[in-house]
Amino acid sequence: MRNKIIFNGQSIVLTWLISYAVILLLPVAVGLLLYVESSRTLKEEIQQANDSLLKQVREVMDNQFKAMEQLNFEITWNVNIQELLYSNKYETFPKDLPYDVYQIAKSLSLYKTSYPLIDSFYIYLNKDQTVILPTTARSVPFAYQTLHMSDDFPFSSWQSIMTRNNFKGFIPMYRIGDDNVLRKTVAYVSTYPVEHDQPLATNVIMVDQTRILGAIQNTELFNQGHVLILNDQNQVLASSSSSTMPADFPYKDLDKTSNFYFKSSDGAEYEVFNIQSPRSKLKYISIVPSQIYWQKASHVRNLTYLSMMISLLGGGILTIFFLRRNYNPVRRLVHAFSKKQVLESGKTYNEFHFIQQAVDSTLIEMADFKSKMEQHRHILRSHFVEKLLRGKLDGKIPIAEALTTFDMKLDRKEFAVMLFVIDKSEAFFERITHTSEADKRKLLQFIVSNVVEELVAQRHRGYAAEIDDTLACLVNMTMADNESSKEELIRIADEAQTFLSTTYDIHLTIAISSSYMHIGSAPQAFLEALDAMTYKLVMGDNEILAYNDLHTYTHYDNSSGYYYPMQVEQQLLNALKFGELMEARQLLSEIIQKNFEGAGISVSLTKCLMLGIVTTIMKSINDTGGIQESFFIRNPKQLDRLLNSKTVQEMELLLGDMFAQICAFTSAKRLHANSLTKQKALQQLVEQVNTYIEHNYTDVNLNVTMIGNHFDRKATYLSKLFKDYVGEGLLDRINKVRIEKSKQLLKGNEQTVGDAAYGVGFNDINAFIRVFKKVEGITPGKYKEMLEK
Repeated sequence: MRNKIIFNGQSIVLTWLISYAVILLLPVAVGLLLYVESSRTLKEEIQQANDSLLKQVREVMDNQFKAMEQLNFEITWNVNIQELLYSNKYETFPKDLPYDVYQIAKSLSLYKTSYPLIDSFYIYLNKDQTVILPTTARSVPFAYQTLHMSDDFPFSSWQSIMTRNNFKGFIPMYRIGDDNVLRKTVAYVSTYPVEHDQPLATNVIMVDQTRILGAIQNTELFNQGHVLILNDQNQVLASSSSSTMPADFPYKDLDKTSNFYFKSSDGAEYEVFNIQSPRSKLKYISIVPSQIYWQKASHVRNLTYLSMMISLLGGGILTIFFLRRNYNPVRRLVHAFSKKQVLESGKTYNEFHFIQQAVDSTLIEMADFKSKMEQHRHILRSHFVEKLLRGKLDGKIPIAEALTTFDMKLDRKEFAVMLFVIDKSEAFFERITHTSEADKRKLLQFIVSNVVEELVAQRHRGYAAEIDDTLACLVNMTMADNESSKEELIRIADEAQTFLSTTYDIHLTIAISSSYMHIGSAPQAFLEALDAMTYKLVMGDNEILAYNDLHTYTHYDNSSGYYYPMQVEQQLLNALKFGELMEARQLLSEIIQKNFEGAGISVSLTKCLMLGIVTTIMKSINDTGGIQESFFIRNPKQLDRLLNSKTVQEMELLLGDMFAQICAFTSAKRLHANSLTKQKALQQLVEQVNTYIEHNYTDVNLNVTMIGNHFDRKATYLSKLFKDYVGEGLLDRINKVRIEKSKQLLKGNEQTVGDAAYGVGFNDINAFIRVFKKVEGITPGKYKEMLEK
């Protein structure tokens, strides 16, 4: 059987051999492609490299030529030179000309210091036939002999250049250096405006060719080829070679393309690269022999041949080695599985297909076995949870051992029970077709059970079991110090309700027990959850019923209604109107406590109480400016959330939030620009002062000083605060209160004016009469007469 598997036509040995051969031939094919493309690709790369190097040369030389142009600009616009050329001064003072020429020569020496890269420069004065050099001036013939005299550059050529009209540009020249050696130089010649068909003067600025070539001799182009700089007339300004340009060199092609191939008449082949300076209009040309140009391409070609040979030889050896090595584990696996799986005789096999079939068969058997075991384990665990919650466990078996058996971990601190009753499932059943009712019910219980266990498992541990018509979940959780176990259970219940209703159209009523610190209290928690679930008839469907909230008033109802007397409502109304949030919340806490302490009130009365408080809120909003409609339009879901409150605590929290919004609004409405703290304190102070005056107006010693001492404030400051808030002084308020009280006394027939004065704190009847007339406009006697009439 082993030989049949290894050597048949479908064996992986043949597949691997073909794969290795393809991999081996891949670098060979790449090498051939590289050989084909190397010439074109390398040519482009070398052209780009040479173009980049040529741009580098241009940048270096443009800076050099820019300095020459800059020096020409400064000389041209020199004030003394302008005066020399264009002033009529010397017609009047001809003797000043030699002196001014001397001064210009001295000033040129400063330019020589400022431009150290410039080898020589001078000004050719055509009218005076004088050449001005730094520090000196010479006649034209003498200047030619000392600066340019050579057979290659005769005097006539120099004269023609100096007298050329409207010329500005670079030209090649010869210059005699300080060591009397004739040198090739690049000259920047710039003529002044023409007068009598000849320029007034000409500036000549020279840089030796050796200096130019020295600046670029380190570049790769300088070492590999022939570098030239041409002016716009194709004259060679500088050249890295002493040889002249080929006579048949196609200068016209320089303006057409940046690089081209050129073969001279003597058979020499060259690669030509050129770029032009956009500023100086000079051409930078590199002429590289083709032999040097293609030297790298030849190297790559030879390297390609060598790599192909190494790839074929080394790849063949490695193919045989890895083929034998990799097949041994596959052969052992085939032998191992062939003992359990019978092979059909006369049929060819691929080793991997055989192993895959054998593994698939084994995995299917294991999955089927695991599925059955999981079903049995789930059923047994469900029965265990049911017995645990009902308190019917076998006392002989420790709980810890039973938990280990059913793979349950109850290692958290708190225990609670959640009950789930399915209210509406018709929509869910309608979505499932071709299934029996019993199977639909099982699927429904399976979905609810898994959703609940997954939600609990996000932070805690939970194990669900079907008990009668409900689904019970034992929850084992650990809560932080600032967290409430009841709120956490309510959160889980709310998420379960929301998810199941939106996803599967399954609607639940959920009951939650109290939390206990020991697993032995699980039966008690289960009974609490059952008790809370009985309150489903009162609360309605789709509710979350917490035992701690519902057990105190499950079977009770206050015959006297609920606690919300008129005076408490008025206090709450005033607190909301004046923005007293703390007072409003204290009153709310008092109302909640009075209604739900002890047996508590029923759900119906709770909703009535809640509607009564909402009515008070609307009254407070109306009294502050009729903004009831706009407030509830801006907060459309406030009232819905309040009416749909699931617990008293939630109701109290929502009411507290509404109080905060209303108090903030009413405070801003009432106090406007003033701050809440200052206005509240000032209002309290004014009320206290008024109360104090009402209680002490009969005291003859009552005055501003006495009130200030009583409230521990300076009398003048207290009077100012009072007047700023009320609009009248403190003494005026005392007098008004006393006059009002005296008017009540004067109504009695038995009271005289003196009795009324002494009765309201005046010890001087004249002072009383004066104050009464100031306040009422008439004397107290006339007032009493009016009353009697």
